[in-house]
Amino acid sequence: MSHTFPANIEGRIPRYRRTRGGLRHSSQFSHNASPVRQSDTTPCNLQREPGVCRSSSMRIALLISVGLLLATSGTAAAATPPFDLFPVVGGAHYTDDFGDARGGSNHEGNDLLSPCGTPVVAVVAGTVRLDYGDRSGWMVTLTGKDSWYRYIHMGVTGDASSAFAKGLKNGSAVKAGQVISYVGRTGDATSAPCHLHFELHLGDRVVTPYAWLQAATILQPDPTDPAMMSATNSAVSLTIKGKVVWAVSTGTDGRLLIRARSIKASDGSTISRTGIIVLKADSTTLATIRAGQTMTLVTAAVPLTSERLDLKPLTWSLATATRTR
Repeated sequence: MSHTFPANIEGRIPRYRRTRGGLRHSSQFSHNASPVRQSDTTPCNLQREPGVCRSSSMRIALLISVGLLLATSGTAAAATPPFDLFPVVGGAHYTDDFGDARGGSNHEGNDLLSPCGTPVVAVVAGTVRLDYGDRSGWMVTLTGKDSWYRYIHMGVTGDASSAFAKGLKNGSAVKAGQVISYVGRTGDATSAPCHLHFELHLGDRVVTPYAWLQAATILQPDPTDPAMMSATNSAVSLTIKGKVVWAVSTGTDGRLLIRARSIKASDGSTISRTGIIVLKADSTTLATIRAGQTMTLVTAAVPLTSERLDLKPLTWSLATATRTR
């Protein structure tokens, strides 16, 4: 079953126009002129030339039938998508970035941005396999009947338990809509926002999935499905070491800026980014902090999101602060 949109089917169907001499092929007419001069053959007449009329009619009927069959087959192929479920539960932000230049090669999928730990599902029924690569990180391959897919940069912590849904193993059969993995940022995506790199393969061809993503049904989180409750979405805190740049209180709320030298997450991850980080803080904690002090700060534990992993201002809140020498 072909899933590629066919070329203009009209170019393959003979067109006919009714004339005084019967049906004639459209190639016999110019678009802006009168019909070309017909031959001197006597127009078809069943009484005078029954054999000629019958054979001509049969040929015309056959050509029209073939044309209609081609048109029907082409429409059916175009109307049958390779998948009709969106891979990320709850939807995602994305553009048609297929073919964009990326690191000396062309991008072979669409990047679907969603918070780390968001469940992703099988877009078709098939079998799954988990692999790891330096660039791809954890990658789930879903093989269906007529198409196959790659889910790349899976997992948050970099271990297989965050990249493969519980109970799955290589070769496991899955249903369409079943949770198979979780959005992450492994491989060469560690400094990028959390996302799923989603690829569609038809045989040995990789094609853009964008049009089908646009039309796909988006599944919403199901609290009764244990697989929807990702372990990678458990609360995480940061330990930040550095020098305080600025601290100010405004009523019960405050802001603290620290120039970070090192950042570690409670799940064992090391965040490579350094520089100024802006935290929320309460006025009681800020009362003991001064600019220029070297501090070890611990944030409140919260579920990971792409904004928090990118250390966006005010996405983390200060829990404790200890002065260090």
